[in-house]
Amino acid sequence: MADLRADLNFACASGFLFPFVTRIDNGEPLQLKAHKVPIYDLRKEERRPELDVEGFTWTSLPFDGLDGEEGWEERYAKETCEWLKDFAGAKACVPINTQIRRRTCDGQMNANYEEETAQKVLGMQPVPAVHVDINRERASARVLTAFGPESGYSTSQRVAIINVWRPLKGPVMDAPLAVCDARTLEPADMDRTTDKYGGGYFIQYNPAMKWTYIRDQMPDEILIFRQYDSTLQPKTGDAACVAHTAFIDEERKDMGIPRQSIELRCALVY
Repeated sequence: MADLRADLNFACASGFLFPFVTRIDNGEPLQLKAHKVPIYDLRKEERRPELDVEGFTWTSLPFDGLDGEEGWEERYAKETCEWLKDFAGAKACVPINTQIRRRTCDGQMNANYEEETAQKVLGMQPVPAVHVDINRERASARVLTAFGPESGYSTSQRVAIINVWRPLKGPVMDAPLAVCDARTLEPADMDRTTDKYGGGYFIQYNPAMKWTYIRDQMPDEILIFRQYDSTLQPKTGDAACVAHTAFIDEERKDMGIPRQSIELRCALVY
């Protein structure tokens, strides 16, 4: 049984505008429409999801000094990549980038794309739109760029992009992160887009998608989810990457500390 039902914003032909994101197929600004979907609490699932099955998993991974002294982000990225390399069975793992988001009460989702607004708030806002961070056309090159030309790695090897997400403060109540079981994401529902951060996918609504989250996620708990794997190239069914989105829990949106989180994008070579 679903833990809750919430509005998630999906790409559509006619809805409300999501400024500064452009669809590749027609060159028009992206439009979104809210659909109410069931979201399941991972704490209540009988079996813990697996990175190579559902495309994501979660676990406890404490980090001393989270959101602490200056320079903690670099140490966090290094130590987390070392852990992820072993966890994923990879040959090497390095950080691509980190993204810290701090929700403000008056923050609008489009603030991430409006530079003047973004500079007025402490960090960027959670993004309540169903998306995948990077498209397949540029993902392998992004991985190799992270390692640098001296690494000797090439596109002939299996490469991947995996995200590690955790709150900086907890528990997360007002704007948790939901992830979609990769086996329920159809490639036909993925709209290629471009924006100032690069190119990714925004996702059309499909009732077959299964959505999950960690209720009351704490800073020592991480979500690990796949954004790209060069060995997985589906034509139908199981898009092999995890769509994700922030969402507002209407019953608890004014409870607890406004969401603060860090997302680490990692490049892996197998």
